[in-house]
Amino acid sequence: MMNTSLPRVYVFDLDGVLYRGADAVDGAAETVTRLRERTAPYPARLYFLTNNSSQRRSDYVEKLTRLGMPCTEGEVVTSASATAAYIAQNFGTVGKVALAVGGVGIRDELSRVGIRVVRTDEDEADTADFDYVVVGLARDFNYQTLLRGQQAIFRGARFIATNRDGQFPVEGGKTTPGAGAVVAALEACTDVVPLVIGKPETHGLQTILTDAGVSASEAVMIGDRLDTDVLCGNRLGMPSVLVLTGLTTMEQAREQITRFPERTPGTILTTLRELA
Repeated sequence: MMNTSLPRVYVFDLDGVLYRGADAVDGAAETVTRLRERTAPYPARLYFLTNNSSQRRSDYVEKLTRLGMPCTEGEVVTSASATAAYIAQNFGTVGKVALAVGGVGIRDELSRVGIRVVRTDEDEADTADFDYVVVGLARDFNYQTLLRGQQAIFRGARFIATNRDGQFPVEGGKTTPGAGAVVAALEACTDVVPLVIGKPETHGLQTILTDAGVSASEAVMIGDRLDTDVLCGNRLGMPSVLVLTGLTTMEQAREQITRFPERTPGTILTTLRELA
């Protein structure tokens, strides 16, 4: 008898799930290929949802393809693309100006929806009448960036964070500072709480469900963090899977689940090869 309870849609986090830095996670390409080739009881659709706002969606397509997991730009949702879409739908873009505290991913997505973007290293950042300060992973973050972001918020710009991830995994089992560190610095010096778009907020995941035309119960969220990936899926009533290839160990998972039951995943896997 065919298993008709298999998910129709698989939503993968990227860092720590499919790759760490420049290296593919063991079993990731094999799993993605297997799911792509599934035909019964129905084909599987794959999406990739990352809180990393530093790169363009096309950059993620190129990287995944290089690592043996080819995909299309329409299958990739970043916290930057979700942020740009949210701004366009809720606040408007015509004649709007944003200070981008972050990488090319933020600048590209904001420009796509018609917002004029100013970088923090441009002189205009000191004086422009900004509508938005959009913050993500900023590898060139320094005091001048902090000052210009603070002053723009003080002048009335809306403070929007692509995500609050404090760290993310890279090759060699190491972790590096994430966008949350930058967001926290701006929050500390403005006393303004930002609007947060990325996981565990559900904006990006809802976009995927709408695009795929499925309900939350027909999809599964697969990630390496309980406080973002799993919680995001749980908030929508979507089955969730924690994989222990990224930031979370089994011991850490047990501790978090005890303290925060809302972060409990449906399944915990040691490797993606175990994914049905």
